[in-house]
Amino acid sequence: MFKFALQMFCVLLMYVAPLSAEESLFNRIGGLPVITEVTSEMLDIVTNDPRTMAPFKGINRMTLKNNLRDFFCLKTGGHCQYDGETMKNAHSQSNITTAQFEILVQVLRDRLDAHQIPNKEKNELLKIMAPFKRDVVTQPQQE
Repeated sequence: MFKFALQMFCVLLMYVAPLSAEESLFNRIGGLPVITEVTSEMLDIVTNDPRTMAPFKGINRMTLKNNLRDFFCLKTGGHCQYDGETMKNAHSQSNITTAQFEILVQVLRDRLDAHQIPNKEKNELLKIMAPFKRDVVTQPQQE
């Protein structure tokens, strides 16, 4: 009886395990390859845009790309390890305005659209990231 129960449990795992893995936002948006491309493209745009480039002066772009990739990966249910600062510590001296933050969010939306991420997943990602606005924006009245 125990052997039969164990076999049935193994059969059930074959069906349930793939379903739970497919349900993570990380997997639904395309995993690490898509997150890597989206974050890299987004940072290339905002670090070269005169409206948003100031907070990025003196920042190692590759380190920033890797940290942001790992942060998005972790927050969407991937198995990455994020070793960067907290959002509050990382942005405390960057003087990011509300306007700059909103441009960055629009660039993120555009990059997600360019990678054909469905609206459901795009909105889910934006909802996860939205609370970090209070840690990122340090100059809300400045335009």
